[in-house]
This record gives sequence, structure tokens and C-alpha cells, in this order.
Amino acid sequence: MRQLTQLLSGFFLLLVFAASVTFTYYNSTPVTIGIGSWQLQPQPVSVWIIAAFVSGGLLGLLLGLGLFRNLKSRAEIRRLTKALKDAEEEVSNLRSLSLRDTNK
Repeated sequence: MRQLTQLLSGFFLLLVFAASVTFTYYNSTPVTIGIGSWQLQPQPVSVWIIAAFVSGGLLGLLLGLGLFRNLKSRAEIRRLTKALKDAEEEVSNLRSLSLRDTNK
């Protein structure tokens, strides 16, 4: 079963490679992309499209790994730690009061 999975994975990668080469061959017209007043060097259409897919995939991986979620969790941990420290300090202050002070 494992060999069949490896064989199918290899075939799929070979198919993607062949499709990429074919796509690059047929989309070789140079195109300039302008962002505001900034002009990028003319590159074939296939380069821009493949770059967009790769950058999107990398961004998806970063978001999927939870890098931004970890930052949010760390901030929440800091907030809760501070709240716990304040509550423990208040409990300590209340314990130090004598019962006679509360009756007045």
C-alpha cells in the first residue's frame, strides 16, 4: 500500500511539473506590472502567475502554522497572568485584615 501511495505521489508531481513547463512555454509574452508609480521589470505572464501562486502558498502555510494565533495567545497569557497576580494580591490584602477592622 505504501509503495502505491509513493508511486501515485511521484506520478502526481511529474504531472504537475509537465503542466508547469507547458504553461510556461505557452505564456511567454513579457508583461510589465505597475504598482502605483513603481514599474516592475517585464517578465513573462507565466512568471507572474507562478509567483502569485507560490507567494499565496507560502502565506497560507504561515497562517496555517498559527504564527499569528500564537501571538494572540501569548498576549492573552500575559493579560491573564497580570489578572491572576492582581487577584492574589487582593486576597493577600484581605487575609491581612483583622476581623475587628471589618466590623467598624
